[in-house]
Parts: sequence; C-alpha cells; structure tokens
Amino acid sequence: MIIASSFVILATGTSLNFNFGIFIKPLVEEFDWSRTTVSGGFSLFMLAGSFSAILAGGLADRYGTRRVVIFGTFMIAAGMFLASRIQSAWEFYLVVGVLAGIGRSAFNTPVLAFIQRSFTHNRGLATGLAGSGGGLGIFLAAPLLGFLIASTGWRFSYLMMGIAILVLALPALFFLRPPKDSDTDKGKFGAKSGQREIDPLPEASLGMVAIIKKRPFWTVMGSHVSDCLCHSVILVHLVPFAIESGVPKIQAASLLSALGMGALAGRLAAGMLSDRIGPKRALFISLTLQTLPIPLLLISPSLPVLYLVAALVGVGLGGHGTMYPVITREFYGPKRVGILFGTFTAGASMGMASGSFLGGVFHDLAGNYIPAFIFSFTMGIISLVLVWIYPKRRPVSGGDSPVSRSESSSMGMNSEQTA
Repeated sequence: MIIASSFVILATGTSLNFNFGIFIKPLVEEFDWSRTTVSGGFSLFMLAGSFSAILAGGLADRYGTRRVVIFGTFMIAAGMFLASRIQSAWEFYLVVGVLAGIGRSAFNTPVLAFIQRSFTHNRGLATGLAGSGGGLGIFLAAPLLGFLIASTGWRFSYLMMGIAILVLALPALFFLRPPKDSDTDKGKFGAKSGQREIDPLPEASLGMVAIIKKRPFWTVMGSHVSDCLCHSVILVHLVPFAIESGVPKIQAASLLSALGMGALAGRLAAGMLSDRIGPKRALFISLTLQTLPIPLLLISPSLPVLYLVAALVGVGLGGHGTMYPVITREFYGPKRVGILFGTFTAGASMGMASGSFLGGVFHDLAGNYIPAFIFSFTMGIISLVLVWIYPKRRPVSGGDSPVSRSESSSMGMNSEQTA
C-alpha cells in the first residue's frame, strides 16, 4: 500500500511537472507572448519548487510525510484553479510559477524520501515501482490535455488538472503510512538476514555543514543540475519543436506520452538494475540513454525520430528519478534523507528552470532550436562525467557480495546494494 499510494501521488505531481510544454502554443497564441515569456513561467515554477523542496524535505523528516503532501495538494489545486482565470503574464507567473511550484515540492521529495526510510530490502525496486507512477502520469495526461486544449481550450484544461489532483492525491494519502515495527522486525521491509548496509560516507554523521564541505555532495549536486539542464530543454520544447517541424498538434502532444512510457520503463528498469549492479552504474546507464539520442533531433526531425528521442529521453528521465533518492540514502543514511534529497532536488529544479528558460531564449535569438539542443546535449555529457567520479562505497561488514565485488572492479563505479 505504501508503494501504491506513492505511485498515485507521484503520478499526479509528475503530470503537472512535465506537461507544461503542451500549454506553450495556446498561451502564445492567446496573449501574443514570446517563447521566453512562457518558458519563464516554467522556470519560476521550478525555482519556487527548488527552494521549498529543502523545507519540504526537512518538514517531512520532522513532522511526517502525509502532512506535508496534504498542504502541497491544496497549493497545487489552488494554482490550477486560478490559472484557468489568468489575464496577464504576472498572474501566470504568480499562480502557475509560485503557487503551484511551492505545492509540487511537497509531492516528489517527501514521498521518495519516505520510500527510502520505509524499505531496506530491494529499495531500488520499491523506489522504481512507486516512481513509475510519474511515467504513467505523463503517458495518460499528455494526450488527454492535448485533446482538452484542442476541444475546450487551455483554461478548462487547467481547471480539470486542479480537480484531478484533489480527487486522486487526497484518497491516496490515507494509505501513506509508515510500516509497523512488527513488519520491520519480521523482515517484511527490512534487510534479510545476512545482508548488509553499505557504510555511509564519513561525513554523514557530522551534520549538514560537514556534508556540504565535501566533494561527494557537490558531485551529486552537479550531476543532478546538469542532468536536469539537459532534459528540461527537451521536456518543455519538444512539443513546440515538433509543431514547427510540421507535426499536427495532437500528434505533437502525444510525444509526451512516449516520453512518459519511457519514464515508466526507465524507473522500473533502473530500480531493478540498482539492486543488482548498484545505483551508480544504473544512473550512468540511464543518463547515457537520455543524452546520446539528442543530436538525432538536428539530423532528422521526422515523426518516428521524434518518438524515438522522446522515449529514450523518458527512459533516462525515469532512471534519474529513481536513482537520486537511492543514492542519497546510500551515501548519507536514513536520518537526513529528506532534507538532503530536498537539497539535491532544489539544485535540480534550478537546472530545470534554467534549461527550460534558456531553451526559449536560444530559440528566440536564433529563430530555431539548433542552439538549444546543442546546449542540452552538452549538459548531458557533463552529467555523465560527474556520475563517473562519484565516490566508491564499501560494505559495513566483511565478505563479498555480488554487488560489492562487481562495483569495486569496473569503471570505478561503486555503490550500495541494500537487499
């Protein structure tokens, strides 16, 4: 039930995050705004979420996940209801950028941190299963929103998004309860007998000040930021790029469905890989799949190529979404997983905000998306380099497990197998 409720909550939150590009054309056409202006709304949405993610993670560590998510649900719903009535750019920035941005920080960070605290056995798989709701949310919401916007307009579509978040997220919260002590004692959520946790980094027990002074913190932060700079350009600008390339609007919107299905598959695959080869390798593979297909957009922007790129970027996006909370838990232990993952999410959100905004700026300056996609590809390569230099991890106790042997032998890519 923990996984099922997290699945629903993350599905509703992600459908808000990654369907922003569908609204670009309608807003540009109605208000005669530039791409930079509309992209700025998404940037503000991500920035508002970035700063509040740290607070949301810390509050969830202290007061519990359910309270934080309830607050975020009503914030997002209010933002969507008000978005259906906007008349100016500042109103768009306030309700979609700030209000909904603060609300969405209460979904992703606390829920994924809750998974890290609740599961030890097959933690990667548990995270992937719960997070795959995000892929399903994109897959279902993208064509539905495309149809609603085409048939009833973008205002009604925003209204329906607000209603859907209330109807889906609030009932799911009822089941978001921590496992009972008896469950953990029986090994239902805890590690199996004879299995070991990976020793956290030495600074993990010294507090946040000591943690942020060390290189591992900044390599994880840097890879997360550059990774999000990479895929935010695609997420926000793939649909308008497809329309400019001659793809009909509804088919262009369906590209996000392909991305969503890729994200769903990527979350599950990365979670299972993580439990076998370690989260560092699983993240590296995910980001490789996300980055390498991007130049195809410059070579042959046909509909099949657009679907292929959308699906592969989705696989990478899904893998990234599963692996960062797992890596945070394994580098630093369970005590501060909420605030630390919130801090990494804050940096990632700033990357998302900057990438989406710069994509619009590059388009307006050049008159096409070539510079934007070159920038996206470059940021993807940087993220791969940073993941490559993550620190090696060692088991707490002696003896070799399959993961500890393989992680210490190849690519310098070493991380924790928790179950």
